[in-house]
Amino acid sequence: MNQTALPEIILLFDVNGILDKTTREWSEYSRVGNCYLPQVVYDEIRFLCDRASEPELERPAREFMRFHPESNWQLTDARATHPSLTDAPGQAQSKKARLNLAVAESACGLAQEMTDKLIVLVSNTQPLLQQMQALAVNNLCGITTTALLQWSRTSARPPAVTQQLQAVRRSGFSTGSAGPSAATAPKSTQPARKPALRQTGGPASVRKISKSKKSSSLLVQIISSSIGLVVLLSASFMLWRLVQPQSFDRFWQQQVIPILPGNQNE
Repeated sequence: MNQTALPEIILLFDVNGILDKTTREWSEYSRVGNCYLPQVVYDEIRFLCDRASEPELERPAREFMRFHPESNWQLTDARATHPSLTDAPGQAQSKKARLNLAVAESACGLAQEMTDKLIVLVSNTQPLLQQMQALAVNNLCGITTTALLQWSRTSARPPAVTQQLQAVRRSGFSTGSAGPSAATAPKSTQPARKPALRQTGGPASVRKISKSKKSSSLLVQIISSSIGLVVLLSASFMLWRLVQPQSFDRFWQQQVIPILPGNQNE
């Protein structure tokens, strides 16, 4: 593996990571990496479009729903549990807490599905960002929207991203889909060759078959041509007899009847 190569960046957003910005900033995020949205976050933003009781969220929610269809942002249903994300039995959860848990599980699931990429959760919820750090997953970290915006405009990676990239390198993850790193890869990465099928006949038998096929084809062509010639002559004779019956009868009496079987000895 090229130790200087960097894994692809995948940006994953929660609700407040979207709604505190506008179309201009959302468009700039794609400079950093591919943008993903958990399905639960998308559903919540769509729900907020019709929630007049919170106009400060309704306006950016509507703006994002207009932006999303042409944005190339992708939705994901990835989910994975983690011991540190499990709540105590019987513990009641608010809607916000359930949504944060779903986002955290989505980040874990995406990190498991894309082990060769760095998943960066974008959120302004500090407990959620702290959870990302506590998970200690090599290819997962979290940053705020302010840090992401600065990153997209200056190309200066946030410290959390730089630290996690180093962890990815130390773990020996490969970039792209090249598979395991050189340190952990098997000695031979080429698939075993399948044994060639054994031929039952040599070149001579192949040539015989080829000649036989050519002979058959030639015979078919000769027969077809003969039939075509007979049909053409028959049609010509019939047309001649209809147009000039007297001339045809003289020809028939003088040229054809003498050579017909049974008339040759007369």
